[in-house]
Order: sequence, then C-alpha cells, then structure tokens
Amino acid sequence: MHAGAAAGSVILGSWAGMGTGSSCAFSSPVKHEKPKKLIYIAIDAFHPGYLFLNSQGNPGGVPGNFLTPNIRAFLEGSRWFPNARAHLPAATDMNHLNAMTGCSSAQTGIIGVWAQPSAWDGNDAVLKRSHLSFARDDQGRPVDTIFHAWKRQYPGSKTMMISGKEWVAEMFKDGGERAVDVVVTGKSRPDYLQEPHRERFADPATDHDASTDYESKRKGYFHLAGMTWSNVLDHMSPSQTMTRLYTGQGSLLTVQMEHFPSRFPHDRWVVESTLEILRRENPDLAYILLAQCDDGGHCIGSAHDPYEFVKGNPELAGTKAQANLNNFMVSRRNPLIVREGVLDCVRDVDAQFGRLIQGLKELQILDTSHIILLSDHSAINHLSTDDFQSTDVMSVLEKGNVTTEGVYAFSVSSYGVLYWRERKGDIGKARSLLLSHRAINPQTGVSECPWWVIDRNGMKNGVPGLCLPGELYHRYFVEMDRERNMLWPDLIILAKNGWQIPVYNGHIPNVGLSVPTWAPPWRVYNGGHGSVDTLPILSAIRSPSVKPGIDSRQTRISDIGATALNLSGLRTRSTVTGKCLV
Repeated sequence: MHAGAAAGSVILGSWAGMGTGSSCAFSSPVKHEKPKKLIYIAIDAFHPGYLFLNSQGNPGGVPGNFLTPNIRAFLEGSRWFPNARAHLPAATDMNHLNAMTGCSSAQTGIIGVWAQPSAWDGNDAVLKRSHLSFARDDQGRPVDTIFHAWKRQYPGSKTMMISGKEWVAEMFKDGGERAVDVVVTGKSRPDYLQEPHRERFADPATDHDASTDYESKRKGYFHLAGMTWSNVLDHMSPSQTMTRLYTGQGSLLTVQMEHFPSRFPHDRWVVESTLEILRRENPDLAYILLAQCDDGGHCIGSAHDPYEFVKGNPELAGTKAQANLNNFMVSRRNPLIVREGVLDCVRDVDAQFGRLIQGLKELQILDTSHIILLSDHSAINHLSTDDFQSTDVMSVLEKGNVTTEGVYAFSVSSYGVLYWRERKGDIGKARSLLLSHRAINPQTGVSECPWWVIDRNGMKNGVPGLCLPGELYHRYFVEMDRERNMLWPDLIILAKNGWQIPVYNGHIPNVGLSVPTWAPPWRVYNGGHGSVDTLPILSAIRSPSVKPGIDSRQTRISDIGATALNLSGLRTRSTVTGKCLV
C-alpha cells in the first residue's frame, strides 16, 4: 500500500457544529438512468487490531502471514481509513444507521439496541422496538437513509438488505416510506434460500484442528471454589448465579446462541444467500451485515490484543482427546476466555468475507461498483469478578440514599442509560455518587471508578476526550418535543477498563431466550462493547472513482454515510453531520 489521500479530499472539521442541523457539503446530485452499484459490507464488531496479527494471532502480521488475509487483500485495493471510529454509544443499531444516514445517534434518536424506552407508564418505562417510523433528526424531520434517497433518485432500481441480526433489517419494514425492496434475515427469507444451519463459534467448519483446541468450562451454578461462609448469601444470589452461568466459552449464552441459527446465522449463510440474491434479483444498492464476529465476541470473547493473553490453567479447561496445551492461552481479564477459540471464529469471518469478495468478482460487481467495508464498532473482553456490587448501578444509588423509584435503567455490556420519571433534582446527586464509587479491578488490583457518567450538559456540549459536542444529545426530543414522543436519557454511563454494567428489567436483546421484567440484574456477556474503548472500527472504500491508499485522517462512521451519498450523487432530507471523505 502507499500512503496519502487523493487530491481534493475534504479535511475533517472539529465537529463543534454537531447537532446544529448543518449538512455535509458535497456536489449537487445528478440523476442517472443506470446507477453504479453501491455495496455496503459490514462486519459487525470487527476490531481493526486483528488486521495486524499474524496467522497465529501474535503481533507482526506480514504479507503471506496475516490472521485475516482476505480482508487485508481487499484493503490493498481500497482507500483505507485506519483511524476511523464509530459514534457513541459504540453499539449496533445506531452505528449501522449512522453509516446509512451520515449522522450520529443524536440525530436519529436511536440510542438503544433492539428497543429503547419511549414513554412512561406510571413509574415504568414503555419499551418500543427500534424502527424508523419513530426516528427523527434534530429538527424533528423523519430520518432519511441512503435507501430512501436512492429510491427517489433511481425509482426503478432494486435495493436489498441482508442481516445476520434480524432486528437491524426489520427496522426497515416498520412504518414510513418503504425503501428496501428485498429484506432478508435468517427467519425471513425468500423460498429459494436455504435455511441457516447450526455451527459453533469456536469450532466452525473451517477449523481444521478443532479436536486439539482447549475450551473453557463455565463456573457453574455453585462454583464452590469461590464460595466461603462469609459470602455464601451474596455468592448464591440470583444475580451472581446467573452471571456465573453466562461466563466462559462453554456458557449458557454460547449454547443458546448456537442453538438458534435462524436468529444468529453464521456468516457462511449470509454470504451464500447474498450471492444468490445478487444473481436472481440484481439489486443496485445492498447492505450486507455479517454478524458472526459480534455474536462470537459476546459468547467467547475478543482476541485482537495478544498482550492480554497468558498461559491458562488446564484445570479450567474442558476435555478434548488431543488437546494442545500450547494453544491454551487465556485472557488476563477472564481466565475462561480462551484465545484460540476466538481466533478460529475470526479466521472463519475472514474466510467467509473472502468467499463474498470472490463471488462479487465472478458476478463482475467487484471492480465496477462502489464498495464500502466497515464495522459498526469493535469489542473488548469484560472483567470477570465475583463482586457483583462493583457495577450494580441501581444498588450504588440506593446505598447512597438516592431513591430508584421512578428511575429506569436500560443497559447492556459497557454502556447504560438512566431515565428519571420525576425528581429531576436527584440527577446531580446521582451523578456525583456514581463518580465517587470505587471498585477493585480484579485484573490490576487497583481501586478505581468503573465508569464515566455524562449528564445532559455533557451530552450537549461534549466532554473532551470522551464525547463530541452534540454526539449524545437529541436537541429535538429534549428541547422541542420535550420527550412527548421519545424519552431521552438523563445520565449516560460508559464503562472503563473492561468493566461490565448489568442488564436490568429483563431487557437482554436477542440472546435466544425471553426474560421476564422481574428477572434479577446480571452480567450476561463475556465480551462486549458500547464505551469509548470500542470506538475503533474498520473503514475502507473501493471504487473506480476513489484512489487506493492509506488515509490517516481521524474519521467517523457518519463520514462513511456522507461519502456513500456523495459517490452516488444523492441527498437525504434529514440532518447530515458527516464529512465527505473523497
């Protein structure tokens, strides 16, 4: 690869104007009878750190010896942005939408995963499934996506979305003007597509040495090694017990997600289905969401940082006939996260991506189209701790004499949001209390505050080194609509250093089980995302109109949306805050 940006590239501004309704400045759209195809390929939760590892998952990847050779090969012919980041919260729904709209989460109003609180019913919040019909920009206009702009510009051109995460695609079926002609998920698909089949995350079909890979056990229901007479009540509490059962490569989370391939189809199925749709339907605009990296990351962890892993204790390993101890490297954060299983999952992600690119080449799409490669966020491993109170937000508030009646917590993985029904005067005290909270980091032994806490002032004006001005503040819902049609958080909590915030009120989006609202809070994921440390993303553009090379500018995922609009000569009717990159 050669460094440097193409001549005429727009340099990013300071983002100080985010949330003001300003639009990305690019050339006026020109109508075309036959558009050049635009293909998004999104690898959910892919951490760009994987790009620099060798085939064994160690530092020092070089040509001919990369962990992800197919993705690297694609980057060689692309404009690659190695300093790209998502927007906060660094999670799924909002950042895929940001890539399709050219804005941040605060301009769409979608800040939750799968659902979010929309109104109050007494002291309980009403959850509404995420869909575009309630999404509004900062001026209250319906959020316009590249799909809508495309259908206005090219009404006879077919569009498609195929997603390994069903609810992301389902957002485009609910309400408003229909803009996606072909919407495909593992559960909703044309008759000519095969049904997804079961396949393991740690031992996919491409793993040729699965019989020699160590796998971790889970702590189990009792976990006697961690029980003492002094802690037996806390140890056997519903929250602690549920957390133990969902910890480790062999956890219930892994079993459940692998058991429902229609809800969590592997990338192999998405790729095969995509190529079949392209052959039969010939869409000109496509969004392809490969979800296996994210699903596997939640279940069995992340391995982008080789320095996090050390030799594991074989006593914590599951049994295999010819297990290779040299491969039994485990995370310092959680000894039940085994590196080799994670690497096998990522190797398979790369293999399926390679099959997709080869298929696009055979269909004569690869070299004649605008192709955008991205991830929506990255992922990290969560700390494993038996101290449940360390990040139990609601318990911390209650012990600090802040009443939680009429306070709704909506959290998952490394970010959470709090809403106050009344008693807004308690918010400042709650924030101070949470910031003064300390917990012992089980990896470092250091007492630390496990999170950042942002109030609406910080959301609106930004916090240096943490969030951009307006990135987390929805001006319309807060100031104009005054939350009549959608609630907006009073506090946003972002976890630090791998800490995990429990889930509350039974809201665990799409892990293969239904959880009642009275379920105890527990920490459900082994790896996850949402906070600042999972902002780095994969970002690249391959197009006959774009000169290949490394572009080292600091960019955001909204810039991908703005650039895609410009490449196709499109404008949206709602706010765009991203900057065109080419």
